[in-house]
Amino acid sequence: MTSGHVVGWYPTGSSFGDVCVEIEHNGERTTFRLDSATAERLGIATGIELDDDTLAAIERRHRTIALVGRLHRFLSYRLRSSAEVIERLRRAGANADDIRDAMEFLGIHGFIDDERFARAFVRDHVRFRSLSAAAIRRKLIAKGVAADIAERVLRQEYPHGDEFARALAAARAALRRSASLSPEKRYRRIRDHLIRRGYSSSVVRHVLRSLATSEES
Repeated sequence: MTSGHVVGWYPTGSSFGDVCVEIEHNGERTTFRLDSATAERLGIATGIELDDDTLAAIERRHRTIALVGRLHRFLSYRLRSSAEVIERLRRAGANADDIRDAMEFLGIHGFIDDERFARAFVRDHVRFRSLSAAAIRRKLIAKGVAADIAERVLRQEYPHGDEFARALAAARAALRRSASLSPEKRYRRIRDHLIRRGYSSSVVRHVLRSLATSEES
């Protein structure tokens, strides 16, 4: 059964919904936004007749694109994890079906990728924050990244052998800032500094021994 027909369509160049389709249905004309992949899958072309199912698919994709379009600034600011996007959609009032459709759309079109997010997150924290692998892992999981993805990315971006070297570098920086303190206070401050960054007690002891040995020599 025919529900309408395509009056015309044109590309928009937009990141969200790069095709506009004008449809006449029940004597009224409405413009819908689609992505080009959906337009191709549905066989959108000027003059084609649309059945109920095709029109419903167009309306559903249009609703999804309108929803994700509201996230444009949120997604452009930095990479986001799936959990962050889902929470943002919930706060925007999206229901479960809309969230599922939006997440599918964003994943297919490369706007979200938890492994890419995790990789960038680890590189940033390794480079600028001197955190341990355990601390970074906790932060990733708190961001909603699956444990297996967090583990895989950490193995690649933060090799186990780097842990002591990074802790030692952080300790030496803290040591320079504490030069005016007594040795006891200085080493206590360094110990606390490393523990706050998630380093294990064995790594902290190893670092403190290494610093003591360096000072003695």
